[in-house]
Amino acid sequence: MEMDLSIIHWVQTHLQDRMFGKFMEFISIKGNFVAAGMLLAILILWTYRLRGLVFLIVGGIAVGMNDWVSHHIFKEWIARPRPCHVLESLNHITNCSNSFSFPSNHASNTFAFALLGTLCFRNWILLVYTFALLVGYSRVYLGVHYPSDILGGAVLGSVMGYLGYKLYLIILQKTGAR
Repeated sequence: MEMDLSIIHWVQTHLQDRMFGKFMEFISIKGNFVAAGMLLAILILWTYRLRGLVFLIVGGIAVGMNDWVSHHIFKEWIARPRPCHVLESLNHITNCSNSFSFPSNHASNTFAFALLGTLCFRNWILLVYTFALLVGYSRVYLGVHYPSDILGGAVLGSVMGYLGYKLYLIILQKTGAR
């Protein structure tokens, strides 16, 4: 917890910038990526055909299950308050959710997708991990998560992404898709 507080304090005192804050807020809002996600889904289907369809279905299952487990099991069980609710000196850049802090669902979901995506399509690694790291960092920058929330979310998401990959392989084997 001491390390979390030190990192948040350092980010809040050394890395605050109005324009960068707007970018961090943008990157943190899921709705900003609906059009890009739909375009990506079309490109995946067009490029990878049946493998792409299997990936999109399994990706939806993996991220959906990850989101549910993260929110309804871990957050409720651990019940860690968000830094924006307990640290009075924090610069609030965005609204602070009333849900608990650990693990970060944003980090967990993006890392689930990142690991699944890179295991299925190796050439995605730079793009998806850059995005996942930016999303995770944005949550600390905005003061809505501790760094350990992001790390916990990344670990949980990676486990769920790996389980999704195993399901992907099983479906590919059953369908004969390559």
